[in-house]
Amino acid sequence: MPQGSFGVVRAWNDFTAPPGGITTGVPDALYNNLGGGWGLVGVNEGIIDLVVDEANGWLSITTDTGDNDNHAIVAGAWRPSAGGMEMEIRLKPITSYATTRLAIFVGFTETLALNTPVMPCEIATTTATYNGTGGMAGFVFDSDSTSLIWRFVAGDAGVALATVDSTGTAGAAIGIDCAATITLDKAMIFRLEMTPDGICRGLFGDASDTPRDQGLKFIGRNTAALTSTKKFHACALIENRVGSAHVMEVDYADARGFRDWSV
Repeated sequence: MPQGSFGVVRAWNDFTAPPGGITTGVPDALYNNLGGGWGLVGVNEGIIDLVVDEANGWLSITTDTGDNDNHAIVAGAWRPSAGGMEMEIRLKPITSYATTRLAIFVGFTETLALNTPVMPCEIATTTATYNGTGGMAGFVFDSDSTSLIWRFVAGDAGVALATVDSTGTAGAAIGIDCAATITLDKAMIFRLEMTPDGICRGLFGDASDTPRDQGLKFIGRNTAALTSTKKFHACALIENRVGSAHVMEVDYADARGFRDWSV
């Protein structure tokens, strides 16, 4: 088939400008354009704005006050089979890491409704639930979990996919521990690298790690492949676990894949 000059399809935003179309800080009920190929979707409302006490541009996302209200920044979709895909997001929770407060998912997901986005994976006590009918791979923190930790997870059709951690040890359905220091208002980097055959590597950067220049740590990957011909969104989603507002700040968001010239 003929191919043009623009094979890479990239979404990038460093959040140095106010979100487009927002005058009062309250996002539209359905969809907002954040620029750079990224948008915002959510349940009910909340507030989005620039962070004024940080350099280099940060987006502040505040949920509404109802239980399970959420917001997701989203880009895509891409097909892994067209050449693979990658995403990297740096963010930090602001209001609370405490029990029954909030959940965050960062990664690729096949299922993401624009009007009522749902956490692709969530954890209650010691059980992980993989929502939606499609595939997903990414990182999740859920304060409904018995252990307040970040995990790498992968699933498809409502069940966990087989994974291995950085030592080659098989992961459990609840996910692979990122061994992060859980500290409020501390930035972390989440990177996902998916091959054309549907295998996704999860890499994680913790600002508490020493030495500071060691780079991102490989946490785990799925060994049972996702369906690589399906379409996946890149997203970062924050959701309440209690009836009060919670805040996530995003430094930058990058995602890229390859154009499917066969379409």
